[in-house]
Amino acid sequence: MPKIPASERDAFYETRRSDLANAALKLWADQGFDQTSVARIAQEAGIAKGTFYLYFESKDALLLEVLRRNSLVPNVLALIADLQHKSLDEAVRGFVRGAWQHLSAHRELLLVVMRELPTHLPQARQIVERVLVPGNTALAGYLEQHMEPARAEEISPIISVRALIGMVVVVFLTQELLGAGELLPVPEDEVTTTIAELFLRGVAPAAQ
Repeated sequence: MPKIPASERDAFYETRRSDLANAALKLWADQGFDQTSVARIAQEAGIAKGTFYLYFESKDALLLEVLRRNSLVPNVLALIADLQHKSLDEAVRGFVRGAWQHLSAHRELLLVVMRELPTHLPQARQIVERVLVPGNTALAGYLEQHMEPARAEEISPIISVRALIGMVVVVFLTQELLGAGELLPVPEDEVTTTIAELFLRGVAPAAQ
């Protein structure tokens, strides 16, 4: 590792970690997690294999960092701050649109997650704990504040939010990555509006 002035060391360290995370995501999307060696990731990032371990203790640690940097949902705390003074309808529609656009910008990550996590359950559990649970908890708290108290007692805000995120991810996966959007094309605005309406009101019309 070259000698770096103390004033620049933190920025240099962060840049190297970012380079490794970006290189790993690209390679894992193309080749798979197990098929990509640390040496190949280091080469893609332009560093020596031994230097890799100055930044990450293992490939698993790098996987957690990639997922932390590239969450499948937008920055939840920033999103909640932006939606804080909107109605629940506006907030849900805004979240669905934002999450869809976020997934569009992180297609490689979604490919990696869908392909790798089912066969890497210990890593998946760590990701759920460190990446998904904080966002799920924050969004559930926001939702509970905007629900009628009686309704919040009937259904779990935690599961409600998880179901909403699940709907967005699964529909995006089938529509954009597995080809359903080409076979049965639906405009993006209609897709996101339908997901929001399903979450807010369901399919069947209210009884008259």
